Amino acid sequence: MQEAFPAMLAIGVVTAQLTVICVWGTLVRGTFWIRLPWTLLLLVVSWCGFAWGITLEKGDPNTEAMLGAAALWTFGFITSFVPLKIAALFFRWQIVHDTEDSPNAGRNFNYAIRDIMIGTLLLAITMGIGRGMLTSEDISFALALHASGLDAPEPLFAITLYGMVSLLVKLPCIWIALGEKAEKIPSRIGLWVVYCFLLTLFEIGLLLSVLGDPGSESISIFGGMIISHQLMGAIMLAVCCTLRGLGYRLERSRSPQAERRRATTTAAVHPESV
Repeated sequence: MQEAFPAMLAIGVVTAQLTVICVWGTLVRGTFWIRLPWTLLLLVVSWCGFAWGITLEKGDPNTEAMLGAAALWTFGFITSFVPLKIAALFFRWQIVHDTEDSPNAGRNFNYAIRDIMIGTLLLAITMGIGRGMLTSEDISFALALHASGLDAPEPLFAITLYGMVSLLVKLPCIWIALGEKAEKIPSRIGLWVVYCFLLTLFEIGLLLSVLGDPGSESISIFGGMIISHQLMGAIMLAVCCTLRGLGYRLERSRSPQAERRRATTTAAVHPESV
């Protein structure tokens, strides 16, 4: 896109899409190492959509542009996935279904051979899809970094700042939709709209102080940033509220010590269940 405003809106939409993939990979209850291959497969399939769009725009496959999109997509994935995983571990957040009574319900956490084989197959499919999309032999990390713009300090700073602010925008949306009481959701969304607007103003002020005024495009860029973050949060709220309607919720998992105490108490009170 040649104009800044629609480009920023598009970035907001795809950032929300990336966050949904990361949330599924980090917060949904289950064995992390079994979900990771599925997460990587979703990441590559979504990148194929960008590669297809690049091919349609340019008329033929453009390896450099595809590698640039892959580098940006991977950078966005890492900067979203890692903080979400840290938050999930630190706060013991997890998304569960109402029908689940216990973290170990219906699941043996020992790595089954079937799970390992499925994970290996998914990783192979992921790498095969990626290599199949890149027909040129001239593939390198340096080329991908240059095509993405991440090798220059100014784009790197702008992209990193946008990613950090986006994460601060999206985390409350997950909590509001899946963790808050239903009657408080409308008021919390109203507070979030103000919070998101102020956070974007802070981002704009920081960009102006570090990178300077972009000139005639400033209104389109900054207006697009404000609406982009709001649109991104709206998509996250819609997705998470839909999950809530299907019976999912965000809760804090019990610590291993609490689980052992709970199991011991259950065995003492109901010995027939052991």
